[in-house]
Amino acid sequence: MHVVPLPRLLHSTGPGVLTLPASPRVAVPSEDLLGLGRILDGEARVGGDAELVLAFGAGQGEEYELVVTEEGATVTAGTAEGLFRGATTFAQLVTPGRTVPCVRVSDGPALAWRGLSLDVARHFFTVEQVKKVIDLLALYKFNVLHLHLTDSQAWRLEIAAWPRLIGREHYTRDDYREIVAYAADRFVTVVPEIDMPGHVLAAVQAYPELGGQDEPAHPLIPFLDPRAEVVWRFVADVLGEVAALTPGPYLHIGGDEAFGMPEELYAAFVSRALALARKTGKRVVGWQEVSRSGALTAADLAQCWVGDGDAFDAEAARKTAPPRYHALVDIAARAFEQAPHDVPAAVAAGAAVLASPSRVLYLDRRYAEPSVLAEQNERRERVGFASYRPMTSREYFAWQPGELVEIPDGARLAGVEAAVWCETVKSFDDLAFLLLPRLAGVAEKAWTERATAWEDFRERVAGHVSWWERLGWDGYYRSAELFA
Repeated sequence: MHVVPLPRLLHSTGPGVLTLPASPRVAVPSEDLLGLGRILDGEARVGGDAELVLAFGAGQGEEYELVVTEEGATVTAGTAEGLFRGATTFAQLVTPGRTVPCVRVSDGPALAWRGLSLDVARHFFTVEQVKKVIDLLALYKFNVLHLHLTDSQAWRLEIAAWPRLIGREHYTRDDYREIVAYAADRFVTVVPEIDMPGHVLAAVQAYPELGGQDEPAHPLIPFLDPRAEVVWRFVADVLGEVAALTPGPYLHIGGDEAFGMPEELYAAFVSRALALARKTGKRVVGWQEVSRSGALTAADLAQCWVGDGDAFDAEAARKTAPPRYHALVDIAARAFEQAPHDVPAAVAAGAAVLASPSRVLYLDRRYAEPSVLAEQNERRERVGFASYRPMTSREYFAWQPGELVEIPDGARLAGVEAAVWCETVKSFDDLAFLLLPRLAGVAEKAWTERATAWEDFRERVAGHVSWWERLGWDGYYRSAELFA
């Protein structure tokens, strides 16, 4: 049975099968849940005879029970979200011959936050492409889409009060609302990230006054200067507008890699930005460096990203970088020296930790194993961050959330989030190439409480090719470890 992620309990109840018609009937408990029928491309109705019945019963949050007999299937859950997760499992059980094995499933997530950070700043994805990402997340029971909306390369979200921020490719406020609504229908929460005070070249080029009067340490790394009062009008306007557009409970303020920014200015900026973000009524998320402000609270989340073994190698960077960037390399090296102290400081402040260590959760790392398609091996040398050691799909699967060395003992683990950075991505197929099959493995780690063997996962995920192709992800990597 090709179910990913593996449920908490799944066992066969006999040799029989449920046979489905071409357009199965789905009975839901109320009219506002008719949309759940789309999971099977079926005919949804309130009550009545149906091949799949979704019914409210016991259970909390995303927990559900699924029972399949030769006469029909029933998903029982305490919430609509639980019904959706159970119906998704049922859909994965449907064979190409339109039969479903007789099984009993009792299931629920190991971790509350199961996310993907999508870098739309370095490479713009259309609204329809982002919807395909959301469909993939829903298939694998992820519940968070973290949109990296701004960076030095581009500012992607329309802000009414600061119209010069956006370029040709961006999301209007209506585009963003459409993405958020589409995600909510699939029980995926959108978490918007406005990266600051570093990674702001695009914003400072649009509004030079945001960079203050001092020259930055390097032209490519301006920062929002907390001594300039216009900066605080900008931050309040932007965070206020983004929070108003976002019904979900979280707002991400970035905070990473503020290279060349004096420590006292960084601390002053992040402290005030955290306060402004909280004032919008949202819980605040920031990359691990925000702990350097000393202003985190138990209500905040610190996102760990610097993976063990992925320390910044200044010497290697100088060998590949043009001489005009060598000063920038030295600045970055000094900033990374503080990284080992970030997450412990966040834990000491009582903040929850969101695990995204690059070692196993950055999906822009190159594949070490070849593809069974010769033409993909050229792409394997081009797509992905060159400074990271390439890893096989099997290596990417060899970790457990509770055993991450980057997360200190005593930390409150909010969940895990994969990230795909798009400096090397030139197309949607490049994105598919980096995400699949590895994103399915992340889903298993985030949802399934017990560790599963690679061989078992390999057999199950290999059966998902038809799902990937049906959802428009034809560019997936034909890993020799999975498909040879």
